[in-house]
Amino acid sequence: MVIAMYARWGLLFVIACGGSTSDATVDATSSSRDGNIAGDGARVADAPTGPDAPPGVDGPPMRVPCTTQLGSAMSTSFGRLDGILVAIVPAGANNCGGDASHVHLQIRANGATYDVAVNVGSGSMQDVHSLTREMPLPGPVWSEGWHTSVSDDYVALGVHSTDLPLQTGAALEAALDADLATANHVSIYATGYGPDGAHLVHRNGSGHDGLVITQPLAPTAHARLFSFSTQSF
Repeated sequence: MVIAMYARWGLLFVIACGGSTSDATVDATSSSRDGNIAGDGARVADAPTGPDAPPGVDGPPMRVPCTTQLGSAMSTSFGRLDGILVAIVPAGANNCGGDASHVHLQIRANGATYDVAVNVGSGSMQDVHSLTREMPLPGPVWSEGWHTSVSDDYVALGVHSTDLPLQTGAALEAALDADLATANHVSIYATGYGPDGAHLVHRNGSGHDGLVITQPLAPTAHARLFSFSTQSF
């Protein structure tokens, strides 16, 4: 395991690689609150698509129909995927890898699209806790692609299980929708499940805690953290 430590604005960020607990499935249940619905069920923002924004500027949302044609450059290690959010597959969708427990984010990096499964509940069970933090992007600056020489730990960020409130799947998905409504660049800390995507975007311990980060180019990024009711840290 490679561990790097970064100090920013008085906070210590530990960056490394690892596994997890209760996230065996890959997908999620919702509506079109933050955009139109394309024929394939992906949410499509109203903002026009276009070239990527200049460095330091997030740019408008870029949304296309979701796809099953995914890339092959990821691994089964813990890492950070830096890319452009291009589609959101809601929980309960029956296409593009959709399932009842996850929202699937499709992220384009280096010319390919990758799937990231974000757990919003174990089927009908309400067992996911979540909160947000405003903070500098943990680790190195945003750089398009899959980076495995990183780690993240909620406790090192000063966050404990009692800080994350329990949310219903619908409420959590709505909150995630709101986070992502205007997102262009994103950074996702997760564990790869193979060459085409990642999951375990939640508390795992051992420096392998998942994050969904928007505004990663800004001095202060927006991070969403997740944990399960069975976890104490």
